[in-house]
Amino acid sequence: MKMKKLFFTAFLVLLVTACAKDDSYDPVADDTQAPSKPLNLAASEQTETSLKLSWDASTGNVGVTGYRIYQDGTALLGLITGTSATVQGLTPGTAYNFYVTAFDAKENESAPSNTLEAFTLEEPLSFLPLLSQMGVYTGNLSDLNPAQGVHLYEIHSTLFTDYAHKQRLIRLPEGQPMRYANSDLLPAFPDNTLISKTFFYNIDDQDPSMGKQIIETRIFLNVNGVWLVGNYIWNAAQTEANYRETGSTEAISYIDMNGQTQNVNYQIPSKQDCFTCHNNNAQTFPIGPKLRSLNFIPSYTNQNQLDYFQSLGLLQGVNPGSISVLPDWTDVANYTLEDRARAYMEVNCAHCHQPGGSVPAGFNIDFRLETLFPNTGIYENRGEIIARFESTLPTYRMPQLGRTVIHTEALQMLNDYIDSL
Repeated sequence: MKMKKLFFTAFLVLLVTACAKDDSYDPVADDTQAPSKPLNLAASEQTETSLKLSWDASTGNVGVTGYRIYQDGTALLGLITGTSATVQGLTPGTAYNFYVTAFDAKENESAPSNTLEAFTLEEPLSFLPLLSQMGVYTGNLSDLNPAQGVHLYEIHSTLFTDYAHKQRLIRLPEGQPMRYANSDLLPAFPDNTLISKTFFYNIDDQDPSMGKQIIETRIFLNVNGVWLVGNYIWNAAQTEANYRETGSTEAISYIDMNGQTQNVNYQIPSKQDCFTCHNNNAQTFPIGPKLRSLNFIPSYTNQNQLDYFQSLGLLQGVNPGSISVLPDWTDVANYTLEDRARAYMEVNCAHCHQPGGSVPAGFNIDFRLETLFPNTGIYENRGEIIARFESTLPTYRMPQLGRTVIHTEALQMLNDYIDSL
């Protein structure tokens, strides 16, 4: 009987001791219990060769002693005690996949955080001697086939340049889209954006398969928030284009849609000429790719161009329904005469004729589409507007740059508009 009591007492002691251990159980210290995973992994402070990663510790991460970063599945650095670290030694203009895990004192590892795709910046762009070195085209240069990552774009009403055809292209650094900038004007472009416009004539507009006469490719580069302009002039063999800052006049002959031979003394602008139009208050910028100019269905896709860019990840934050539309000045069926005339003057004249533009003070003309008609000066200067549009005198015609012949169809439309005032 005494032995049974002793055995029962010992059993109670063991039971109480075991219960006491269960009450003080620390799940982080147990080899079988992993810590909670980190949250909200994000990248910032990107450079060409480095970027900073930061993350949040889970609220359940009691007992975590450090974190480890994985790059494309490979562990980097050592154990990190904070919740941020800078990864270095990366390749410019490259995409990487990262995730982070947490560790406790017994080296239990958590599940991975969200996987983050992050990009290093490209090396700053610059104008190289040859167009083929700029990464705009692939294959035979004269075929004008955009290289990978280079995208076509079109604008609803176009600038007149002596009846030349134009191909417009844009290339953005990988993973860095254009963004809405609180207006229907230019979006915010990331650094290392390249915009190009190539000017050419068909040998015969009635049969474009006969080939092209490519004259020049103008390029804008956004470098550290500043737009740089450059021009590449195509050789006679159409095999290459060379960077050049001086202007020239080129004799061009082509057959138009009516079968008539047209001769044009095409003017290639100098670098300084580019600044005359692409400048406002001493800042250089593109003219064409305003959001309202892109807000339509272009010829190369059956989708609204803004929606199309967003589907490709080239644009963010834009609702096409909230953006106005620059009218197509040739679209008689869908736009009024006033809409068409104002759109034409916006594209062909407003870059100079607006506050801060290159036209000297005193002309009191503002051709921007958003300017209310009483403030445009169109009515007060209606006679001179027509006189300048129908002139070819270099010092008097309007625009003075970009054309040497009369834009006959537009002149008729503008005459009708002025007569209606």
